[in-house]
Amino acid sequence: MIMENAFADRKEAILNALIDRKGIQYLTDIAAEMLGNPMLLYDISGKVLSYSNSPGDEEIWKQLLHEDNLIAEYTKITEEAGIFEKLLNSDEPLISKLPFSPYRMMGCRVRDKDGPIGIVTIVEKNPFGEGDNDLLVIICKSILFEMLYSERTAMQSVPYFSIFKDIIEKTATEQDIIERCRVSGISFPKAMQLVAVKSIDLRNSLSLYLMRDTLIHTLPASSFCIIYDESLISVLDKKYVTPDLIRTIQSVVGGSDTRIGISRPFDSIFDLSAAFSEMLAIQRVYQKLEVDSLVIYYEDILLYHFMELASQGNDIEQFCRPEIRMMEEYDRKYNASLKESVEAYLESGRNVQQAAKKMNIHKNTLRYRLERAEELFDIDLTDENTCFNLQFSLRMYRMIR
Repeated sequence: MIMENAFADRKEAILNALIDRKGIQYLTDIAAEMLGNPMLLYDISGKVLSYSNSPGDEEIWKQLLHEDNLIAEYTKITEEAGIFEKLLNSDEPLISKLPFSPYRMMGCRVRDKDGPIGIVTIVEKNPFGEGDNDLLVIICKSILFEMLYSERTAMQSVPYFSIFKDIIEKTATEQDIIERCRVSGISFPKAMQLVAVKSIDLRNSLSLYLMRDTLIHTLPASSFCIIYDESLISVLDKKYVTPDLIRTIQSVVGGSDTRIGISRPFDSIFDLSAAFSEMLAIQRVYQKLEVDSLVIYYEDILLYHFMELASQGNDIEQFCRPEIRMMEEYDRKYNASLKESVEAYLESGRNVQQAAKKMNIHKNTLRYRLERAEELFDIDLTDENTCFNLQFSLRMYRMIR
C-alpha cells in the first residue's frame, strides 16, 4: 500500500507539473526529481530539447553532452548497438548499458499520432526503483501534451526541423550538424535554393501548417519544407526552381496576403542561414517599397539590400546624383513628370515603348520628356555610365523616401 501511495504521489506531481504549463524544462526538472535521477529529452535528430539541472546533474551532462548537444561519437555507438531503433519502435521503456558511461540508462520514446518525436533518457545515478518504468511512460505522455500545448509537435516530428533551425540560428557546430544529418539519413543536393512563403496577415499564419502538408506532396522528392519564424521555407534542388514550379507553389499558397521569396543558389547547407537572411531582406524591402509582385527574387532586390546596409549609420542621400533632386523640384514646380519618366525608362531597360506602356502614355510623349530632362539637367541618356549612376541614385532615393 505504501509503494502504491508513493507511485501515486509521484504520478500526481508529474501531472500537476503538466497542468502548471511552465514549459518543457520545468516538466523535465519535476520528472527528474520524482525519479531521483538525471533526465534528458532530445528529438529524433539528436537535438537536445531539455535536461534536468538538479544538484549533481552537471557532472553527468559534462560526460554525456558537448555544448548542450549529444556527443557525436556516443550517438554513433548507441546507433550501432541498435538502441535507437528499439526505442523508436516501441512504447515500452528500454534499459541499456553502453561503454561510454558508467551508468545504466533507461529510455522511452515520446510519440505523436504521426510517429516518434523525441526520446527521454534517465541516467541511473541512483538505482532504478519499482514503478520507474511505468512513471517514465507517464512522463513521456506528459511531455507530448506539453509539446502539443505549445504547438511544437507540428515541426518537431519533421526529422530535419531542428537541424535547419540550428543552422539558421547558428546554435550548433558544423560537426554536430553533420553527425545529426548522418544519423537521420539526410543528404542535400549539390546546389540549392531557398523558397519562402510569408503570410502578410498573421491571423492566417495557422494555415501555414495546411500549406506545408499540401506543398510537401507537390514538391520534388528531394525537397525539404519546414515552418519557421511564421514563414513556410523550402530548400529545393536548384535545378527544380523553375518558373513552372514557382507557379505551382503559387497555386498551392497563392493569395493576395502571401509573398514568395527566392534566394540566390548556394552549395552548402550551412549557407542556409545566409539564404534565410536574404528572405528577411526581401520582406523588409517589400514593406519599404510596397512591391506589387507576389514573387520576389533576392537578385532583384540585392541592390536595395546593399543600400539598406549602407544606410545604417550613414546618410546615403549624399551619394545620390543631384539631378534627381533637381528633377523632383522641377516636377513639383511645373506639375511635370520628368523624374518619373526617366525612372520608368531606366527600369525598363531603356526601352521607350515598354516604359511608355508602363506609364500609360504615348511613346512620343515619353521621348519628349526624356529629351527635356537631358536639356534641362545636362544629362546624356545614351551614356552607359550616366544611366547606371542615375538608376542607382533613383533606387537609393526610392529607398530613402
